[in-house]
Amino acid sequence: MGALRRILIRLCLALSLAFVASAPARAATPVETCIAPLSENRALLPHFDCEGSQSRYGSGDFAVQLRFAPQVSQAADPLILRTTSVWQQSQRIVFRYADGTTVTHRFSSAQAAQFLSIGAIFEFPVPARPAALEGAYIEVTGSANWRGVVLGAELMKRSEADRLEDWLIALYAGFAGLSFALLGYNLALWRALRHRFQLTYCAMVGSLAAYTFTSSAVVMMVFPWLDNNDRLRINYILLSLAAICGLRFLQDFFGPRVISARLRRLVAIASIASLLTALAFAVLAPTYGRLLDKLYFVSGGALLVLLFPVIWSAWRARVHYFWLFMLAWSAPIGVSILRSAHGLGLIGYSFWLDNGNMIALSIESVLSTMLIVGRLRDLARERDQARASEQSALRLANSDPLTGLLNRRAFIHKAVGRAAAHRLFLVDIDHFKAINDRLGHDAGDDVLRAVAEVLQDCRPPESLAVRLGGEEFALLVPLQHQRDCPPERILAAIRAKAMPLDWKVTVSLGFADGKVSSEEDWKRLYRLADAALYRAKADGRDRACRATDFAAVGAA
Repeated sequence: MGALRRILIRLCLALSLAFVASAPARAATPVETCIAPLSENRALLPHFDCEGSQSRYGSGDFAVQLRFAPQVSQAADPLILRTTSVWQQSQRIVFRYADGTTVTHRFSSAQAAQFLSIGAIFEFPVPARPAALEGAYIEVTGSANWRGVVLGAELMKRSEADRLEDWLIALYAGFAGLSFALLGYNLALWRALRHRFQLTYCAMVGSLAAYTFTSSAVVMMVFPWLDNNDRLRINYILLSLAAICGLRFLQDFFGPRVISARLRRLVAIASIASLLTALAFAVLAPTYGRLLDKLYFVSGGALLVLLFPVIWSAWRARVHYFWLFMLAWSAPIGVSILRSAHGLGLIGYSFWLDNGNMIALSIESVLSTMLIVGRLRDLARERDQARASEQSALRLANSDPLTGLLNRRAFIHKAVGRAAAHRLFLVDIDHFKAINDRLGHDAGDDVLRAVAEVLQDCRPPESLAVRLGGEEFALLVPLQHQRDCPPERILAAIRAKAMPLDWKVTVSLGFADGKVSSEEDWKRLYRLADAALYRAKADGRDRACRATDFAAVGAA
């Protein structure tokens, strides 16, 4: 199992590295982004700033210049301008050619679906012309500018954009397929086993899949009427839910033995704060948007911080599969830390930061499934051990410690209440006191065990064998099986059984037929069999006597 786990881990890592390596090369044309706040008097020429963070200007309307080396957009493979989707009300993009002509694109956030591609990237086609494209001018109205007005601007050929889009489609489709497979697999396991961590894992995978559906802009392809800013509102809620479910999964997975009550309370408080902040942002943005955006990433950062005491507790508790857990969750945790740093304005935008988390989440999903399988195996082992201990304790409570047969209490409990008629054999070892006196009590114990073995061998299915006490034993046999257990067979088997020091051991046997459906039936049947046993002893021992006629059979 360990070798298989190592092979699967290496396979996941190799496939992930191969997938990253297969990503198309980024556009070779450098694009410089310069912004300037637009004044109410649009006739005034803005002063463009190409240095520093765009977000320092706050929200509002902006003019953006994209500067790059002149490029010719050819009909066979035209140019595409790509930018990352951000919160804004509308855009007007003007392409300027060397011959003085211009081409304009306009759209509002409610019309954004026409330009959005997979990965929430705006793609603006540059019409083919003989003259070179010298620059692009963008007017953005209602920009929230929490992290930038225009981010990730790049100019590339249509063929390059198609290759990149195909790669992103494969990335998101692979994650979607993996999510559905994991949901089906773990829900089926949950229906069978009912462990809570299976359900919270499904909640985590489901919320991540839903977040991917909206953050990748696939939702805009399914619902083209959706406002792009509303899509961003949904993103905030779903990402918060995914983080909360992920932390709750770890809490349920490790259990109260690892996660203290205090840490669980902190997780609950941070989860509520994160969800409330996300809901407040969705309802109130863009009003107080900058504040709520910062609070959102601060509360998300608090959830991330709580991961570290969870990891520390798991390490201290020496939980199984700890290093597999670290391998599975290191990439998502690292990406989440970087995304939080970007949300707080500590680092800039990156294409890989925006889309590479799918690879990290795919690795985590596969390896976490291996964690779940390992955890289920541990739980099954613990359950089997507990069940075996319970059964062992039950056997000890119900059995005679010397012979292993039922004790009197357990025998009566199992016997009384049977509906069918039964035959009760009472078996008493002849001259047992003499055996103890002459051979010793250890030899006497060996004789008791030997007689018990004979009774176990002779008893048919559904019958009960018991040591009633001292040298007295009993067999309760359903009448339908009486032919399988004649008294002569019991007497002969005990005579033939090897005994300590080759001592000759015989038994006296009394038996009676009757019902055991009630306590009164049992007492009556016992009195009859006991009377028959007394008669067998009185008649000379080493024989069987039936209660109905007290006729001795099988005498030596």
